[in-house]
Amino acid sequence: MQKYLYFRVGGATATEDDNATGSNLYPVENFMGMCSGTADADCAITDDDNAVSVFMKPNMKTQTAEGGTHDGDPDVYVLACAQYGQRQLMKDLVAKINGGPHDDNFITLFDGYADKPASAPTSDIGATGMTVIIHGVPQD
Repeated sequence: MQKYLYFRVGGATATEDDNATGSNLYPVENFMGMCSGTADADCAITDDDNAVSVFMKPNMKTQTAEGGTHDGDPDVYVLACAQYGQRQLMKDLVAKINGGPHDDNFITLFDGYADKPASAPTSDIGATGMTVIIHGVPQD
């Protein structure tokens, strides 16, 4: 069974209209890895004791390689977590990804939407917030 990773930053319906704050879904095989700290658009990492940077293969190609663009760059999301909680967040994500065939195939990394049903989790892995660093946007 295919598993998917879900991200959503926006807290209101009006923020559901784009890929920077709206709903995004990646197949698990797009997951490239994660590290403690806060990544920037150039993937430079800054020390941060309550954040994990998640790197994903982009779902879309934004420009041609001939244009000297960064098509190979990952999409980067920074998840907020408890202070020094990076290890637990990482462990929980790996457990969800490797869970059995009867586990949910829709893993919510973070959903900031305020009006979601009470049964919909804010995060299946303990994230308390999220920032989109780069998502399908070419960097110059």
